[in-house]
Amino acid sequence: MSISRELATPAAPTETAFPEAAATCPVERAIWIIGGRWKLLVIRALMLGGPQRYNDILRAIPQISAKELTRNLRELETAGLVARQAADSADRSAYGLTDLGASLHPAFKLLGEFGQALARPRAAASTGERD
Repeated sequence: MSISRELATPAAPTETAFPEAAATCPVERAIWIIGGRWKLLVIRALMLGGPQRYNDILRAIPQISAKELTRNLRELETAGLVARQAADSADRSAYGLTDLGASLHPAFKLLGEFGQALARPRAAASTGERD
């Protein structure tokens, strides 16, 4: 699929859009923006598959409803992590990560390593092995 324009960078939310702690603490701000059940999975789908059409993202996250995907994409767009790209025809738009969204790649790598570490003790416990 060819994209006819570059990723737009939407305006970041204003300071007043965050609770007080998230306005002053960078960790809480990040959690406020990417927290929740689905946002990290949406970002992961776009990170692994590149720019994708709405239905492709919906298929990549089988547990998410269409309503939740729409809400999460809008919130990620507002935060400046995802941009909607117009394609050749009006009904064929795609979503992709902005540079800011793509900057989460190292954090995702660390989360993956953390997830693997969490799985190790469970696997050892279920097989009777010890570290």
